[in-house]
Amino acid sequence: MAAIEDRWQRKDKTRTDRYGQGLRWRVNWIEPDGRRRSASFAVKAAAQAKLDEVRGDLHKGVYRPVDARRTLFEDYAASWQEQQIHQRDSSRVNIDRRMRNDVLPSFTGRALEDITRQEVQAAVLTWSRTLAPATVKVSYGYLASMMKAAVLDGHLDASPCVGIRMPKIEHVPIVPLPTEQVQRIANTMQAHYRPMVAFCAATGMRSSEMRGLTWDRVNLRTGTVRVDRQFIGTNSRTPVWGPPKTRSSIRSIAIGPATVELLKTLKEGPANAGGLVFGNTFRGAILRNTASDIWREVRETIREAKHGDIGDGWHQLRHYHASILIQGGMSPVAVAHRLGHKDAHETLNTYAHMFPDDDTRASALSDGLILPTPQ
Repeated sequence: MAAIEDRWQRKDKTRTDRYGQGLRWRVNWIEPDGRRRSASFAVKAAAQAKLDEVRGDLHKGVYRPVDARRTLFEDYAASWQEQQIHQRDSSRVNIDRRMRNDVLPSFTGRALEDITRQEVQAAVLTWSRTLAPATVKVSYGYLASMMKAAVLDGHLDASPCVGIRMPKIEHVPIVPLPTEQVQRIANTMQAHYRPMVAFCAATGMRSSEMRGLTWDRVNLRTGTVRVDRQFIGTNSRTPVWGPPKTRSSIRSIAIGPATVELLKTLKEGPANAGGLVFGNTFRGAILRNTASDIWREVRETIREAKHGDIGDGWHQLRHYHASILIQGGMSPVAVAHRLGHKDAHETLNTYAHMFPDDDTRASALSDGLILPTPQ
């Protein structure tokens, strides 16, 4: 039996769906094993669609019992993560971290089909109490992608990740480190890693680009470095490279005499795994976590010495390099090319406040060019 009834007159008319609408229409049916099932809907059209679905599946012999349709959130999450084969190793590591730390604790034990939009909003609110807005956005992005896949896989009729309000990400202007502070970083860092500080400050390369740089990309005769890939591996003994962040990141960087001499000295020393220019103390690749630990150690030492804060990563040297270029009068287009930005718009979005205000100069250039004719 599969039937639809109007239940508006019943005493339980106060029941509502996840959007607060009254559940007026109910579909009843009997599964092949004799168990009675029902589902309630706010509008008759939705109830009729469910009725047609159940009748069609029973008639075709492809009906799946309600209990068999329930999927635990953590089970589907594990399956979804395994399917992220298009992601880089480093991205998969980040996905796993955010899923374990944020997403799974919020929904473990829940059936995928039972999770509501309100629950997703509540999870985002909980994350916002301890995480930075940008991190919340990343965690939510993974959850939303997973729910979208669940719809495509037939587990959900619709994703609950709709209309979710996110914490506002405040734009804080970048304040580049002064030269004396960068020199202090180089002096404080372990001797083995000091050349990286000088190189990064002189080239503005991303940490992953610098850590993945190999000697076959360095031309000491012409003083150029070719950037066409970055380090993405998770094993220091076996370096793995991947494409750069964007196609615009592929570029050649000119280096000056001091940097050339620095690289010559490094090349004369012990070789690193995979022909890497920079390696860890064991001559293996420098992993992302290792690079973060190196910077964090220096940051704490400088703080304890009451010499200020150096920021939270190697990209601070990239900002420093950009500030030097801007102070030297380089155009946004030239800075964008040097840093591997998509275009000058990206450069201006990041560093517009560092470019000089030319209003006074503009007035001097135009003042007095046209004078009134004497009467």
